Amino acid sequence: MKFGMKTLDDFDLKGKKVLLRVDINSTITRKENKLMNLLRIKELKDTLENLKESAVVLIAHQGRPGGKDYTSLAPHAQAMKELYGDRVKFVDDLFGSTAIKAIKETKPGEILVLENVRFYAEEVKITDDPQKMAETHFVQNLAPLFDLFVNDAYGAAHRSSPSLIGFTEVLPSCMGRILEREVEVMEEKILGNPKRPIIFSIGGAKVDTKFKVMKNLLENNKADKILISGLLQNIMLAGAGIDIGEVNKKPIKNFDKYIETAKELYNKYKDKIVLPKYLSLNDNGKRKDVPVEDLNKYDIPSNDIGEETAKEYAKIIKDAGTVVANGPAGVFENPPFNLGSKIILEAMGESKAFTVVGGGEMGGYCQDLKIPIDFISTGGGAMLDYLTGKKLPVIEALERAAKRS
Repeated sequence: MKFGMKTLDDFDLKGKKVLLRVDINSTITRKENKLMNLLRIKELKDTLENLKESAVVLIAHQGRPGGKDYTSLAPHAQAMKELYGDRVKFVDDLFGSTAIKAIKETKPGEILVLENVRFYAEEVKITDDPQKMAETHFVQNLAPLFDLFVNDAYGAAHRSSPSLIGFTEVLPSCMGRILEREVEVMEEKILGNPKRPIIFSIGGAKVDTKFKVMKNLLENNKADKILISGLLQNIMLAGAGIDIGEVNKKPIKNFDKYIETAKELYNKYKDKIVLPKYLSLNDNGKRKDVPVEDLNKYDIPSNDIGEETAKEYAKIIKDAGTVVANGPAGVFENPPFNLGSKIILEAMGESKAFTVVGGGEMGGYCQDLKIPIDFISTGGGAMLDYLTGKKLPVIEALERAAKRS
């Protein structure tokens, strides 16, 4: 037992039929139906190794109804087969007669991947009540076929749905190795007793959550410095009295609602908040680095931190004890506006600090660059919610399950 939850070490796994919920949601090209990044599938290695004497049935989601990436898990199963061998099989059913037959026929050592759980209406958010989730047709039909439920879906741990929460109400349950490592790093290396100084690099586009993260870290003395980039920089620069121009306000919904709090935070914690001195504008696809004081002179948006700012951030990172990066510094998928993210990640790789990268985008980019990072989190949103101080629904469910057994 760790952090109030049971682990794989608490169960005899040999010969057992195990339902494994994972998060292998991936960027996918619809034309070729090809996964662009295998980070989350590769991270399953330790959990699957621990379950090698069990009959494993894997459930997961891909995309959201109506989204371009809302598709079958067939390509995920194929990727798993290439990584983990012919023991991986796929069935395009979730809990119908075809799925139930395949589940019953799955033998120890084999891995059966079921179809996208979000293809079924009950999985799409209908309630926050764990008991009602346990009463869904999905859970009621599958649960009797299994000895154990293992939740290894850290990337979805901030969400509530039957596949994540419902099974913990009716089956012996534990966390897998991914979830175990993620919680361990968060509790012991980042929020618990980190090596100081602890530096956070916060970028990306999820402004509302990133703003809450920054506020929580500052107010609870969890950060020694916060390096601001992404859309959050626009709010904080405005809060610091910089005229960023209307073009840099437009990407942020309800921009004005943040300003008063941004002013208060900046004035109170300006020794900890590090803002860009230069930003890179998208001048017909080319970088144009300008001082932040000159932003209002241009009617073109910022797409990255300036090179001089990236180098300043790199110096701070190299002297750190712990560095956590969540979210890219700019529109990194559009070179040359990946420069800020690249310099930050390279500085982390060269630093002697304990380094953590969070979020699928930043983690995938880090892998593409082959930069040595101590820990790449598989969860962007989950990590952000953890850093805001929220209790994640999946963790609460596993804690309840541990108390019942």
